[in-house]
Amino acid sequence: MNHLVKYCRILLWLIFGCISSASFCQNYNRPVPVGMVYPYEFVQFDTVNYGYYLADPYKFNDSPTSPDYIRSKAMLFDKDGYLIWFSANTASGFSNFQYFPQIHQFSYFNQFGIVNPSNCFNLLDSTFQITHYFPSNHNTPIDAHEFQVLSNGNFIYAVRKDTIMDLSIYTFTGGTQGSQTTIVRSYWIQEYNAAHNMVFEWNSAKHIFPTETYNQFGYDSTDFDYAHGNAISEDADGNLLLSFRHLNSIYKINHANGNVMWRLGGKSNTFTLTNDNGFSGQHDVRYHADGSISFFDNANTSTPKHTRALVFSLDTLAHTATRIWQYKPIPTFFSQSMGSHQITADGNHLINYGNSRRPFPSIDFLNASGNKISQWFFPDTVVCYRAFIHHLPFKFPRPAISCSQGINSITLSAPASYQSYVWSTGDTTQSITVSDTGVYQVWVNYGVGMLGSKPYFVADINSACLLSGIKEHPIVPIKTDYTLYDLLGRIISKPKPNQVYIYRDTNGHAELRYYQGE
Repeated sequence: MNHLVKYCRILLWLIFGCISSASFCQNYNRPVPVGMVYPYEFVQFDTVNYGYYLADPYKFNDSPTSPDYIRSKAMLFDKDGYLIWFSANTASGFSNFQYFPQIHQFSYFNQFGIVNPSNCFNLLDSTFQITHYFPSNHNTPIDAHEFQVLSNGNFIYAVRKDTIMDLSIYTFTGGTQGSQTTIVRSYWIQEYNAAHNMVFEWNSAKHIFPTETYNQFGYDSTDFDYAHGNAISEDADGNLLLSFRHLNSIYKINHANGNVMWRLGGKSNTFTLTNDNGFSGQHDVRYHADGSISFFDNANTSTPKHTRALVFSLDTLAHTATRIWQYKPIPTFFSQSMGSHQITADGNHLINYGNSRRPFPSIDFLNASGNKISQWFFPDTVVCYRAFIHHLPFKFPRPAISCSQGINSITLSAPASYQSYVWSTGDTTQSITVSDTGVYQVWVNYGVGMLGSKPYFVADINSACLLSGIKEHPIVPIKTDYTLYDLLGRIISKPKPNQVYIYRDTNGHAELRYYQGE
């Protein structure tokens, strides 16, 4: 009976999602440069400016030979979900796009790049020019999972080094006997100062034995990824928190000598969990000023497998861990890999579900009470390793679209001072002629990517240039001789304050107006 109830709930969710937000039907409601980035749906519940969104969606397990293949991009969005900037096609893959307020710079991992050495982390300034890059050192491949700026100004990230171990006395998944010459994938942390000199190094194989792993994650004698580190966070005392996905555990290590100080979760758990049954396969552990830690619980080996975002308070004297916040989406679902959980300075939560598939959301942005501020849906099989939201201390010189009126058509133009143009129509010219209503954007070359204009709304093709995109009118009472539409052309019966709507009168005249409320 429980399985039948669960099935019915999911079925109702699919039906409701297809009717209301079209999440299952893969509706997309923001313009994108065709063929250059993946389309997406942005659902906005609150129009307050909470900052800029950062994401790096890509198609999971996709091949460059696929007909619909699009290279992954670092992407920046405004508060209304419109694409401001995306990285250019100079690499086969980008990931871990984030912003560091302490140095006012962005970073991302550049895979197989042609601008800088391949497989490296890059720092970018406010104009999206690369200022530094961090390539692999001493022929050690960089681990793309993490890059952080520490309080002392140093940079820390992980690399991969293999260690050969005799694991022949151990039995792993499916009764597989360990090999005498198991190639163990060690998780090495390296810290560099401003001069790019390495000042700290830590090797998981010296402190964590492979028997701490969980069989569910698998054993391979030629490449045993027993720990799978995926996050580094600095504690208040300058020591480091490390998330190990395949150990179902968060470790605190001494930043001076590398010794393990405690473990939260896993086979050697230091703490008693007072009000939680545990987590597994977690990502994105972060320390906070109030002493709490947050992370994203994938729940790979948990029962039931309900992915969620968590915050724990730790008592390191009594060795107790208390869950003080959690969010499980309704209906619940399972994301088997990736994911992130950011808590903003104003107490909101940006939850990226990682390997999430429709009809379930890709990203939820919530307030502390768990109420949605915004929600994202990428195409099915398109996933996102991490996502963030930040207030940025600078503005971007977004190109302005100008308009000239023709007969049953209009011409939209971008400024003439750029070398590259790409429109949401797919055109790559400075100007385009359109004869359909809709929302248009143009992107122009900027730094190592493309900078987007503000969206240009065309509600009536014969008066589009007179309306000039969005106009903020004074308070407009709702009259019976008007029909209201949203910007997607849907009839609105109960308008919300502080929104832009299309007002069409009985004579067929339409214009965009800013509705402030009665």
